[in-house]
This record gives sequence, structure tokens and C-alpha cells, in this order.
Amino acid sequence: MQPKIFDLRALDMASAYDWSQCEAIAHGDVMLVADGVAVMCEAWPVMVAGASDVFHRLADGVTWDRFALDCPRPGMAAQLLAGVALAGRPVDDLVAAALTYDDLAELAELADLATIRADLAIRAAQARVST
Repeated sequence: MQPKIFDLRALDMASAYDWSQCEAIAHGDVMLVADGVAVMCEAWPVMVAGASDVFHRLADGVTWDRFALDCPRPGMAAQLLAGVALAGRPVDDLVAAALTYDDLAELAELADLATIRADLAIRAAQARVST
């Protein structure tokens, strides 16, 4: 799956971190933020370019290739490295391809609705089994 790019530069870094935790932003997705460019690594936004006091960063001396080796499931390393490669492109290219904050809000709402529908279906199935 191709990583998505989100333009969150209009948000302060704490708000961008909060939005990184919504279901719409997935492992390997790229975020343009006020402090630079980040990639989502499992549940953590990690800076690829720039420095942040809010987002995470790789430890000194650790490369992305080495870091990706610790991804727990098959395919996750490739997904992460695809996002890192994309994040290394010129910012103007990323901006041109990015989803806006409004797009993210809509995707998050749809993801929340899908989660609610799935939870309701599970509860309905459990209710049928218990009766």
C-alpha cells in the first residue's frame, strides 16, 4: 500500500501529535508538520527531517534500515521504509500530493464510523450467541 501524505503544518506540534493517533494515519504514512517531516511508525510519529520536542526521533547512530528490522510483523519494515523514502522527497512535491487537515478529519470520521459499525456487528453477533 502506498503511504499517504498529510499536511498538518497549520497545527501546533501537540495537536499534530494528537491527530497522528487517529485511525486514518497508518504505519508508514508521512506527515508534514511545523517542525519538519515525520513518518508514522506503528503508533508513534517519528521525525525524518527536522527536529521536534514533541515527535519522536531515532536514537543517535541508528539508521532507518536498522530501525525497520525491529518491526514486529511481516511487511511492516517495507511499509516504514517506503514512507521514509517518500518523506525524503522535496517538500514542495510532498505538499502537492498531500491530503489536507480537512481530508484527515473526514477520513478520521469515516474510520471512527467503520469502527463503531464493526463494534455494533460484534455485539449483535455476541447477543445472538448468548440468547
